[in-house]
Amino acid sequence: MPLYLDEIYFNASSPDNAKKIFALLQEGIKGGLPKGVTLKAGPWASNEEPKVILVLDIQDHSLTFNTFSKLVSQGLVAKRRLTPVVEWSEVEKVVKEL
Repeated sequence: MPLYLDEIYFNASSPDNAKKIFALLQEGIKGGLPKGVTLKAGPWASNEEPKVILVLDIQDHSLTFNTFSKLVSQGLVAKRRLTPVVEWSEVEKVVKEL
């Protein structure tokens, strides 16, 4: 299961943008995520930055490119940090091989 910590930074510079962002997140949570993407945990909102944090199972992260490109071009997403996450047992295997 390819898990990713997905931090999406929004351009919530106006009430209208904030409402659009919230509506998009609601749609995604209810099953409107790109093909091959499953929400595993979250969403969580930061109270310090305009961002949302998700844990996603993404079979092929290139399939999310189209969706995020559109959101960036619409001025709703400022940036995204997608971090791969592995089970601790995988770390143990690497350390044993050192």
